[in-house]
Amino acid sequence: MYKMKNVIIMISIIFTTFLNANQENVTQENPTLKSTTLENITQESPTQENTINIIHEKTTLDEAAANNIIENDTKVKEEILKNEILPNTYNPDDILVGFYGRPYSKVLGILGELSIDDLTKKMKVVKKEYEAISNGVKIVPTYHIIKDIATLESGNDYDHIKPLNELLIMKYINRAQKENFAVILDVQLGTMTPIEAVEPILKFLKYPNVHIAIDPEFKIPKHRKYPPGKLIGHIFAKDVNEVQEAMQNYMIKNHIEGKRMLLIHMFYERMLRNKSLVKKYDRINLTYNIDGHGRGSTKIKIYNSLYNKDANKVAQGGFKIFYKNDKKPLMTPKQILGLEPVKGRIIWTKPNYINYH
Repeated sequence: MYKMKNVIIMISIIFTTFLNANQENVTQENPTLKSTTLENITQESPTQENTINIIHEKTTLDEAAANNIIENDTKVKEEILKNEILPNTYNPDDILVGFYGRPYSKVLGILGELSIDDLTKKMKVVKKEYEAISNGVKIVPTYHIIKDIATLESGNDYDHIKPLNELLIMKYINRAQKENFAVILDVQLGTMTPIEAVEPILKFLKYPNVHIAIDPEFKIPKHRKYPPGKLIGHIFAKDVNEVQEAMQNYMIKNHIEGKRMLLIHMFYERMLRNKSLVKKYDRINLTYNIDGHGRGSTKIKIYNSLYNKDANKVAQGGFKIFYKNDKKPLMTPKQILGLEPVKGRIIWTKPNYINYH
């Protein structure tokens, strides 16, 4: 009996050791797609697929509940659908400070972690922090909404995309107009081309505080040989030009004054290919949003590399802060605006768009 007990204890120890070792291997072999250095960005990330699936499952439950409430409450629906359109106040020289995520989806960013009231209060606090150092440049808080999210499931349209309920979009547009905030509608792509993703939301440009963003990260080929997140997606200069032209033509046709922002996410040079062929359009304020996460000094290195002198000829710069994924301490507003260095590195060109995830 004594020997048998010892054997059982040894088996338990070996099993526990195996589990711990396996857990360490999982941790070490789970590289994030948004690498902290340009040299270490990987072209393959199977773990990203699992992340997309988990996020989609959690997102679907929260959004479904919110959608049911809105769809079934006539008074709420009427309030959201009111068609009040305020005058355009957007100026490309403004600094937009965005809060990124998807309504009622806590796993996707700060925007979905908080109610719209609590989020708005937080945004006003951060606005004051930037106003104190902006030298008179207007600071515009911005709801940055993931309108189309990539999913492992192909969906009825086989595009691997789950769109956001338009009533939820209007809820944030209305509140933004009331607060003098801006809104960015962000599209992940799945199998869609950028123009296919953007065409359904051109109608929101009638609201002067609404802008558009394209995220190439989860772009996959039409033949769907792999799901979104398997490889880092990419788009081409011709795609960006096609979307800019469509936005500008829509604005001209519908007598919409002023300019609008088109934001392109990137944390890796090849996410936007043939960049030298990107054109400038009179009505469009193109912005390259550099959104890798990691140490502040490395984020600056990547920003200065991707948003260089050539990029500056056609686009403004954007810079992203991850509340949970960036190395602490988080970069301060002064460091983000290039007023102070981080470990000897400093931002060369001030971003006109700063977003918090």
